[in-house]
Amino acid sequence: MAVKTPLNSFARGRKVGHDAAKKKRQANVAKLQQWAKGKTTEIPNTK
Repeated sequence: MAVKTPLNSFARGRKVGHDAAKKKRQANVAKLQQWAKGKTTEIPNTK
């Protein structure tokens, strides 16, 4: 999870459930898995 910066200086960062990097990573893994199953013919660009 991503950590959002706190509203004040003495509080901790709050954990948030929406992490763009994680969503992108999971989407790339899903593409690669579909390619490995043989569902697509071209190798996905996962970078």
